[in-house]
Amino acid sequence: MIWVFVAVAAVLVAAVARFTVASVSARLANTEAVATYDLSAAAEFVRRGLPAESAARLGAETVALLLAWNLDHLRRKGVAAFGEADSMSGGYARTPSRSEPDEALDELLRRAAADGVALEALDAVVVLELNAQYLASIGAVGERADTD
Repeated sequence: MIWVFVAVAAVLVAAVARFTVASVSARLANTEAVATYDLSAAAEFVRRGLPAESAARLGAETVALLLAWNLDHLRRKGVAAFGEADSMSGGYARTPSRSEPDEALDELLRRAAADGVALEALDAVVVLELNAQYLASIGAVGERADTD
């Protein structure tokens, strides 16, 4: 008699597990993926792609600083967010505006001059281009992919 209860319990557990997995899978299939910017991974990606001349002038800390400044610029333009902090503060809840490449370059050069960071325009252009490649590689920019 105990075997009947064990068998019924096993079937019930398997059915509940199957239902749970199926429902979670269906929900995840309809959830849009969110691209997450990892500053250290982006800095490593950019440092590996830098030409030797730029790498000699820019150290790892400077590259990370330039990327942080660019991310701040994108955030102020409304096209990047710092996750929960932005949604809770409401301060950056605005309609996104397009960030022109020249604007980003001017911003980097202005901030570098203000903070006394030695930065050549060519190096800033290369960093911005490599950062754009990193953003594309994580799916943060580009055309929205059809999931159908």
